[in-house]
Amino acid sequence: MKAFDLKIFFYVLAGLLAPVFLGCGGSQKATGEERTLAAAFAYAKSLYDQKDYTGAQLELSKLSYTSRATELEDDVQFYLAQCYFQNGQYLLAADAYQTLLRNVTSSPYSRAAFFQIGVCYYKLSPMHSLDQEYARRAIQQFQAFLDAYPLPDSAQVAKEMKDLRELIALTSDDGRKTQYAALITRLESQLGQLDTVRLAEEHIRLCREKLALKALEAAEQYIQLRAYKAATIYYDEVLTSYSDSPYYETALLGKIDMLLIRERWAEAKDEIEKYEERFPDRKFRVEGAKAKVKDMLQTTSK
Repeated sequence: MKAFDLKIFFYVLAGLLAPVFLGCGGSQKATGEERTLAAAFAYAKSLYDQKDYTGAQLELSKLSYTSRATELEDDVQFYLAQCYFQNGQYLLAADAYQTLLRNVTSSPYSRAAFFQIGVCYYKLSPMHSLDQEYARRAIQQFQAFLDAYPLPDSAQVAKEMKDLRELIALTSDDGRKTQYAALITRLESQLGQLDTVRLAEEHIRLCREKLALKALEAAEQYIQLRAYKAATIYYDEVLTSYSDSPYYETALLGKIDMLLIRERWAEAKDEIEKYEERFPDRKFRVEGAKAKVKDMLQTTSK
């Protein structure tokens, strides 16, 4: 993973894991077996923190069974998934995150795991000319993430933080000050989650562009085979499914060309009008096609 990607990854991960750290607190006295498990996890976590992901992965794999139905089950499963991810084993990582979501439904790691599954699929999606099944999965996963964890109202959160700071300044009760400070920390974590939402949206955009480019190149390949109807279908896929992509104009011009070759004059006229409406400053690009269509429609109407 590139240095810049790593920086973004750890920054976003910190926001995703904020609820985990905020939720940490006291617990009941542990049994001897639980203390042994806790010590083993602490050792594995120390390896992870030292970026010895292979060593941590080995240790966490041993604990993945003994930690079942314990307070550490989701900790072990999440960091095992993280080790797979950091080692570039994205299929194993996705499976491990899914196991966490399936086995510990109320885990504070759920949001991070949900997001990371999408990142795994994104990492698995190859260059646009190859099969894009994982790009489609990434889009579905990130969209599901956005639906499950919608963007917080940043203005409302900022207002609540301002009100709490004013309350801290007004009260002399140390207990209340502590409570207000804890609420501010939680609200700050919500603001930090904005970056995660934006990153999910960016990944969706990049995957959609990749799918649009694949459809565009498929159209061009069919043109070489003189399969103009098939080329039209793929241009239509770009126009209908990826209208927000940077390839929309190219696809629309390509479709116009195909309709001219196929002598579909009325349809070509509609597409030319669509182009002029969407790109009024570039009407000159369809002037020749427009004149030809006009002549042909007049000829056929006689």
